[in-house]
Amino acid sequence: MTFDKDEYYSWIAENDTYPEHSHKWIVELYTGLSVDSYFRSLGPFDTKEDAHKFSQHYKKTYTKRGFIYRASIKPLCEVL
Repeated sequence: MTFDKDEYYSWIAENDTYPEHSHKWIVELYTGLSVDSYFRSLGPFDTKEDAHKFSQHYKKTYTKRGFIYRASIKPLCEVL
């Protein structure tokens, strides 16, 4: 079975019942356009909103304009 990215996430949402409340969140900051670009993972954060606020503050405060090309916020499941 082959999925594109959107189909994969839809399939996960339909088939994985792991409770979302047990997730924490990480921020991945990328410095380039290619798949091989460098990234740094930071976190964990309690909410997706906290992760987003942190990434915006981090880019503005600690890096030069344009250094961070893309930020990605991803769930990090913790074992309960």
